[in-house]
Amino acid sequence: MIAGRLTMRAAVERDQATGTDSWGNPLPPDFQPLATLNCFVWSNQSREIVDGEKSAMIEDMRALFALGADIAEDDEISSVTDRQGVEIIPGRLKVEGPVQRKHTHLEVALKRIG
Repeated sequence: MIAGRLTMRAAVERDQATGTDSWGNPLPPDFQPLATLNCFVWSNQSREIVDGEKSAMIEDMRALFALGADIAEDDEISSVTDRQGVEIIPGRLKVEGPVQRKHTHLEVALKRIG
């Protein structure tokens, strides 16, 4: 049922850095390709915040994945394309918060990485 909605492809990457440096600090992230997953990504809301001379765009994005997809909190999506490989959403996105399991799919909140 949900398979018909998953018309996009997400190139998912996962941080492979483990351990700490000689000072006990975590190692810098080392994101490596994990999989290309069928998905559907959309934007719920977009708004601009202005503070004096600075402005920022805040966008609430969500994504659907099939049940059993290997997607986890803190994974990053390097690109979202259509079935032909044409980029739909430019830039990197990060999975924010825990993956929500629904009856027919997995749902995640996304944050744009700039």
